[in-house]
Amino acid sequence: MAASVCVVLFVLSATFCSALQRQSLTGEWTLEGPGLEAPLSVTVPGGIFSNLMDRDVLDNVFFGSGDADSVWVGEGDWTYNLTFTVVEELLAHRVVSLVFEGLDTFATILINGNEVGTSENMFVRYTYNIKDQLQVGENELSVQFTSAVTRAAELAEDPNNPYVIPPECPDPSYNGICHANRVRKMQASFSWDWGPAFASTGIWKDVYLEGFDNAVIDYVVATPVKDADSDTWTVFITTYLDGGEPGPIAGTITTTLDLGDDSESVSMYVEPTPNQDFEVSIGLSLNITGDRVELWWPNGYGAQPLYNLTVGFVGETEEDEKTVRVGFRTIEVVQDELEQGLSFYFKVNDHPIFAKGSNEIPVNILPEKGLDQASIKFLMQSARDVHMNMLRVWGGGVYESDYFYDLADEYGLIIWQDFMFACAMYPADDAFLSNVGGEVRHQLKRLGSHPSIALWSGNNENEGALRDNWYGTSDNFDAFKQDYIKLYVDLIQSEVAQILPNVNFVTSSPSNGLETDQEDHVAQWPGNPLYGDVHFYDYQSDSWNVGTFPIPRFSSEYGYQSMPCIESWYTATESLDDLRPDSDFLNARQHHPDGNQQNVDLINLQLQLPDSSHENYVKAFVYFSQILQAQAIKTQTEHYRSFKGRLTDDGHGNTMGALYWQLNDVWVAPTWSGIDFTGRWKMLHYQAREFFNPMLITGRLTNDDVLEIYAILDALEVPDFTIKALMHIYVWDSLEPLVAIEYPVTLDPLTAVLVTTVDAPTALASVGCGDNYEEAKKNCFFHFHLLDENNNHLVPFNHLFPEKLRNVALPSANVQIESVTATDEEGYEFDVVVTTDVVALFVWLDSHRIIGTFSANGFLHVLPSRTVQFTANEATTVEALTAELTVTHLRDPAYL
Repeated sequence: MAASVCVVLFVLSATFCSALQRQSLTGEWTLEGPGLEAPLSVTVPGGIFSNLMDRDVLDNVFFGSGDADSVWVGEGDWTYNLTFTVVEELLAHRVVSLVFEGLDTFATILINGNEVGTSENMFVRYTYNIKDQLQVGENELSVQFTSAVTRAAELAEDPNNPYVIPPECPDPSYNGICHANRVRKMQASFSWDWGPAFASTGIWKDVYLEGFDNAVIDYVVATPVKDADSDTWTVFITTYLDGGEPGPIAGTITTTLDLGDDSESVSMYVEPTPNQDFEVSIGLSLNITGDRVELWWPNGYGAQPLYNLTVGFVGETEEDEKTVRVGFRTIEVVQDELEQGLSFYFKVNDHPIFAKGSNEIPVNILPEKGLDQASIKFLMQSARDVHMNMLRVWGGGVYESDYFYDLADEYGLIIWQDFMFACAMYPADDAFLSNVGGEVRHQLKRLGSHPSIALWSGNNENEGALRDNWYGTSDNFDAFKQDYIKLYVDLIQSEVAQILPNVNFVTSSPSNGLETDQEDHVAQWPGNPLYGDVHFYDYQSDSWNVGTFPIPRFSSEYGYQSMPCIESWYTATESLDDLRPDSDFLNARQHHPDGNQQNVDLINLQLQLPDSSHENYVKAFVYFSQILQAQAIKTQTEHYRSFKGRLTDDGHGNTMGALYWQLNDVWVAPTWSGIDFTGRWKMLHYQAREFFNPMLITGRLTNDDVLEIYAILDALEVPDFTIKALMHIYVWDSLEPLVAIEYPVTLDPLTAVLVTTVDAPTALASVGCGDNYEEAKKNCFFHFHLLDENNNHLVPFNHLFPEKLRNVALPSANVQIESVTATDEEGYEFDVVVTTDVVALFVWLDSHRIIGTFSANGFLHVLPSRTVQFTANEATTVEALTAELTVTHLRDPAYL
């Protein structure tokens, strides 16, 4: 810093050098609105639903019919007020900005009764220069929110609209609110097929004052790019300076990359050139040789080293500083020509990656609660711990918090990031595009440095919705297509290219990738499995049969519903009868059209629910629904993984991604989630730990009853020891296999390896399973292992049922919890020993009120004894856990 520049921590008088000052305005505010007789003390950041619940003005909206009972909240206009003090030193600055990191959504902002600005988008940062409205001493800040429900209807019903933008309203089963596509807020806050309608309002992120004389750093975007011809990286750094008002900005920018043992820096002086904008962008770069950094890898492929990059701006009288973390990796989406179609896969550091993961919906349907770091960390750890390496942040929710993406960087979770447009047509008038433009620029600059973000997608399913006429657009197709291109190509894609020129982008998901671009951005068949990514759902066909599923390049959505655990339901209702598929309560919670009946039908196709009059029918329905979901998604995921790196004769396959729908929940309801709203893992999430295991053995039956066994490895290199596959054939009433057959295995990290093919009827007949195949496949099943040369198990056991279980006379198993033992002194870790006398299916351990996770659950029990580890979320005792712990299985007498 030059000797003539004065930088101090506090202003000593109005006549000499001053430091940049930030004053938080979070904390206690007052709220005014419908039904409040007097101003109510509330907390900011906050939102109207959470604020009213916290002060007991509103009952728990997640209980009972709370969503329907609280509709009036979202329809109301609400005002947040704050009295705050401004000292002379702050007001002495040239600029004093009021900064809102998030306003949901339509607000008018007043300082001391004077309007200083408005808002219309919950996804942007709003900054207002309020110096002229402030006074030394007490000041009044008022944020007057207009209902987004009301504003959406006004925008939709404007007589100047050239045509209707569909869908105007969601399906009636959603119990939702109309015209979500008219407003730039979380689309799911007006309801979705997995969530309630809570039309949120509030100051949902931080708010503060910022006083400065020169400029502040708004954003730093740092992107390492590897030189194609050498082991050298160039880190491109763009710093965005905010001067508070149009005018010249001058000073020195210094960028320092901390490399641990040393660092690399670069500086430049910013000349005071004329500037008509509030913001100035400054570009710098650093050259780093590859031997000075370690590569960042996805989860399961290596470590995730991160390096601090700090940018400082020194102006005439003050300085500002901002630090981001960078990871050194290359990520490209490879779309090479094949004999038919194009490939579609992610290559990280020149290594093809099979993407394994799920779709993330908002952490909470109330946006301010979605910022809770404990909730975010739990979800991200849960994803990492079951071998996921990718999450898709779905386009009907929110751009998640900085903490979410920080953890994705740390855990090696690649992010497929949608822009927030989903399942609708959208306006493309100048006002809407201008609004969206600010959103896009803010989010790209805010998130652009994260090494975890691998791809940006323009929207969720809107290309398919337009082409396939979901919403009656065919009569005006050309106009809607023109709007589509204006929004996602001309605006969003061009902004992406300008701000993040090295990032991967697709206009929609699903799309045909480059083929969609060639077809003028709206393909004839946006879900063509020979290109891009696909979304696939089928609730009528056999969900445990691989023949039901497509063979795509990349599956970015697929799934089945299940019910949350009984203990979770007790946070939403007091009556088990409410959980019957035909109850009014469950029909209100089920937002997928005909979803409850579909779930019953899918279960009964594979298993057999007890009669609805059975005393444990509800418990069976909950448990069986989780079996159905877990086994269906296991079957589908292993189907996709078995086509890694290989093609069928007609060109399908080379499948390189499986992201099931969905990771998490926003309320207790029948949904597609693997983790329910209370944080309990469903059977699906436990099964994901096995079907996403980096090394996998799986079997599949072809239409002509040939058993194909595949071995799959997701790693950078093959293990340096001998591996063999072991196939057992079991009869249901014995823990001793009828036969054990070994096969040599040569793993390949780039392709699924066919271990062997077995004629299933011959194999079963040869070990005495039955006189004919129809009988034999009811009496026996296949069981698979991968072993090293010392017969150590390398992967979780796997299985294949040749017959639907509803047709099998399963024996009654005596499954018991033999013992519970603490394995640490703090009361978090325990061993649970489970025993059985015959094969037991989908053995389910439940710790009820002691929430935690098991090392395995919902498993096939083929050994006399199995030890499972339990990790409690909060410290407990052996006695308390033993009292809570229960076990069930498919042939539990309670369901017979």
